This record gives sequence, C-alpha cells and structure tokens, in this order.
Amino acid sequence: MNLLPGKFDASKALIVGLRSWDKGMQERQKELSIKGLAPKETADNSSAIMEWLKNTEASKVVIHFDLDVIDPADMIAGVGVEPDGMKTEEVVRVINDIASEYDLVGLTIAEPMPRIAIKIRNMLNQLPLLKE
Repeated sequence: MNLLPGKFDASKALIVGLRSWDKGMQERQKELSIKGLAPKETADNSSAIMEWLKNTEASKVVIHFDLDVIDPADMIAGVGVEPDGMKTEEVVRVINDIASEYDLVGLTIAEPMPRIAIKIRNMLNQLPLLKE
C-alpha cells in the first residue's frame, strides 16, 4: 500500500448494478462499509447515486465500469451474463449525470468479452482460403 501514489477509504466506494453476491463478497462489503445499489434503484434516474456522492463530500470521482453490469438481454458485452442488469442507456445516463456535477478524473472499462468476434474467428479459421 505504501508504494501506491494515493488511496481512499473503501467506504467512499459505491457499487452500482451488481446482482450476484456470494457470501464472501457480502461479508467483505459489510466489513469495508461499501454501499451497493441494485439495478432497479437506478433504472429511472441517478438520484440515489447523486445523493450518495453529495453525502461523501467528494469533489473528484473515479468510475470503474464493469461490463458485467449490463443486462445480457440488452447486450452481452462482459464475462458474466446474470439477468436483470442495467440497460446500456441507464449506464450511459449514470456516468453522464456524475460527470455533469463532479470532476471525473478516471474511467476504467473492465471485463469485455467479444464472444461473437471469437466465434466468427473460429468459424472463419475452418473455411478454405481463410485457415491460418
């Protein structure tokens, strides 16, 4: 930890859109005082997120966007395919709402899984003239 250029208190992290918590994850979340919001709590608006941010008195925000948060019925972009996730437009709205009121200093996008591209590549590699 001493080698890192900075750190923040885990209680200043908010998990939005996660749908599958195993027992160990739930215990760790409670231990670290990390608040979580289910997809349905942000489906219509970002008010719960914005209120939480206001209460933290944060001026700068880092967003870690794990593609698993997106509902697979909307788009399968991540590794996980748990149903009842956030719609793409909801994720975009949330990120834009935060950026409109806070200094967004970091945005990471994690766990992309290009399933279709992989399947097409594998199929094409079996065809004449396209084999590797």
